[in-house]
Amino acid sequence: MSNDERRPSRLLNTTRRQAMMGLGGGLLAGASGLLARPAFAANQTVAFVPKFTSDPYFVSANQGAQEAGKELGLTVQYNGPVDANVAGQVDIVDRLVRSRVDAISICALDPTALAPSLMRAQQKGIKVNTWDADVKSDARQVFLNQASYDAIGETIADIMAKGAGTSGDFLMVTGSLTASNMLAWMKAIQETVAKKYPDMHIKTTLLGEQDIEKGKNVTLNYLRANPDTKGVFTVDGIAEISVAEAVKQLGMSGKITIAGIGVPNAIRPYIKDGIIKDAVLWSPVDIGYAALYISKAQLDGTFDPAKGVVKAGRLGDLKFTAKDEVLLGPPLVFNKDNIDKYNF
Repeated sequence: MSNDERRPSRLLNTTRRQAMMGLGGGLLAGASGLLARPAFAANQTVAFVPKFTSDPYFVSANQGAQEAGKELGLTVQYNGPVDANVAGQVDIVDRLVRSRVDAISICALDPTALAPSLMRAQQKGIKVNTWDADVKSDARQVFLNQASYDAIGETIADIMAKGAGTSGDFLMVTGSLTASNMLAWMKAIQETVAKKYPDMHIKTTLLGEQDIEKGKNVTLNYLRANPDTKGVFTVDGIAEISVAEAVKQLGMSGKITIAGIGVPNAIRPYIKDGIIKDAVLWSPVDIGYAALYISKAQLDGTFDPAKGVVKAGRLGDLKFTAKDEVLLGPPLVFNKDNIDKYNF
């Protein structure tokens, strides 16, 4: 749904798969046949690969990537599967490798499944970084983390405690059981609850598969069978919408607290109606923008963890939190007092 912050435009229709942003059949303009590309080469192409193109969150991330691309003189190719299809994302990466782009910046649907293709990309001299959702460390040079997992998990748990109290039964709904960011957020929420709120009991985790209708239906079924549930943790922006719709349909607004990842444009009506009080995110525009600055540093040979920072245009210097990880910033919390300040 990861890690945050400044962030997205996820006003999704319940039939999200209709929102296709133009996954072109023509992938990339042909690149040179050289195994390694010279630094500072002209007309360099970066493939900016989202989990899927039909999600407004990723459309917003692409907005930031295109902004940075113009500043840096890079051609940015936005290409990904239409929906959350791991095999489709692997196939796209394989085609990108064959077309010999200069760099790939990817938000991975699966940390393991994408690794072989990305390792082949590196063997051919293509620079690789990940953002939002990572892959195995040997399959990329650096991961751009939107916000620390611990910070996001603790913020979500605190929102739940504020709204629902510190005891009782709770539900968790996630979009994926394989995406690295969602797994990390779930772990961080659970660890925070165990440490700070031991009388909160997360009874089960349901899978919405990053589909609004599926997420809504599994939540409806659970809440009907477990009416004493005090709150629902959501681990991606789609799940937040699904749960809000379920709570609305059941007429349980004010009785069930929703705490999790939320995209301002997608959750604005639920915030206004009081179904959601607070939600956590970061700026998808900024993460796309920063990812392209990282790609440029990789291509120019100036990417150096020893410096402690990577320069990212209007975002300033972004800090390394590990030799292969850069942090975008702290998480943002959206509520009725500030949500209209954000348009993504």
